Amino acid sequence: MEVLTGNVNENKHVPFVEELENGYRVTVGKPALHPMAEVHLIEFVELYVDGVLVGKKEFEAGDTPVAEFEVEKGKEVYAREFCNLHGLWQGELE
Repeated sequence: MEVLTGNVNENKHVPFVEELENGYRVTVGKPALHPMAEVHLIEFVELYVDGVLVGKKEFEAGDTPVAEFEVEKGKEVYAREFCNLHGLWQGELE
């Protein structure tokens, strides 16, 4: 499956990764959150640190597409999310 990328400020599908004190938060949609309706939603978010999958959160319609992961910090951090209509997207820690 092709992994799509883009500008987090221009595309509501790019996961926005931010550093927290004890890990990372991933938000799908910036400045507005991605829709979470039965017909169009984010199915899951995955967090990768230094190339290793360290966390995954699954969503259902009506959920808020935000996930927090308490994990060890790394040098290379990115997230992937899957939209049921628009595919797999990736965004990196800024």
